[in-house]
Amino acid sequence: MDPVEIFKALGQPQRYALFLDLLKGKEASCCADVAPGESACCVIDFTQRHRLAQSTISHHLQVLVAAGLLTVERRGTYRVYQVNQSIWESFQRHVVGLTACADAEHRGAMGKISHT
Repeated sequence: MDPVEIFKALGQPQRYALFLDLLKGKEASCCADVAPGESACCVIDFTQRHRLAQSTISHHLQVLVAAGLLTVERRGTYRVYQVNQSIWESFQRHVVGLTACADAEHRGAMGKISHT
């Protein structure tokens, strides 16, 4: 897991929105090869939810795949995208570690303030 690549991938607002769609996974997919309740989408699903060209969506999804956040599987004529749960959980632990580190740094700096 490369946290810098993940931050870069999620730093683009349209990609972030696409990723959130998959992460939420509440809406049913219109993709014929995705089982009901399965948190997965194909490009056509996204074109119906976002005002982006199919080629733009495909590009954004490939960036998310390259960062490790999504997996892609060919099912029939579709490419089905899902959140890579192990990478996502690893990234979440990384962010929690950053927060803990920042909190410790902040507490250390607060102890160095002189009260004169």
